[in-house]
Amino acid sequence: MIYDLTTLALLPNTLGAVMPLLPETYAGFSSTGRVLGAFSCDFGVLNRFHFLTAYESTEALAAERARLMETENPYGIGEYLGGVNSTAYKPFSFCADIEPGAYGPFYEFRTYSMSPGGVPQTEEAWGKIIERRNEMSKLLMVMASIEEGPQKMVHIWPYKALEDRVAARAQAGKEGIWPPPGGSDYLTGLQSELFLATGFSDLK
Repeated sequence: MIYDLTTLALLPNTLGAVMPLLPETYAGFSSTGRVLGAFSCDFGVLNRFHFLTAYESTEALAAERARLMETENPYGIGEYLGGVNSTAYKPFSFCADIEPGAYGPFYEFRTYSMSPGGVPQTEEAWGKIIERRNEMSKLLMVMASIEEGPQKMVHIWPYKALEDRVAARAQAGKEGIWPPPGGSDYLTGLQSELFLATGFSDLK
């Protein structure tokens, strides 16, 4: 499975006009993939929405991107958009496919930049502790970018309440499994943002 994370950034003071349109944007988001979730940024750069879509192959993703290039207003909110960014990712080997469900409503998206060749070692380090870390709080997905340019990894953590996040991270740190030993050796930059699942998202 390949996952595409597309971020739609809105122009200032357009959120009220866009929100009624977004369910239709979500419903028609991809012609060749399955859109799984839509999330609104709550802490971070505001007026942005993440759309997470699953594709069976890179060919299916390429077909969708070709369609977008030929569509004048593919998301139906072109007049309100300040920017669009899309990145394709491949899951780490120990990750199961994402299944829709009510895991949130809070979703933490952590984006790390990586030095060249760092994915295999990072994946190995994560693989050693992820079973125990999952017992503390669910990892929805960790994945590495497959685009040209500097490599990134994204991991997504859903929480029912923000207190659950604090408790899980504290426990993982106490046990010495977080950050994963050796899992930071190839990281060059760290970013964490908190998103809320939208009402029309399949990941809630």
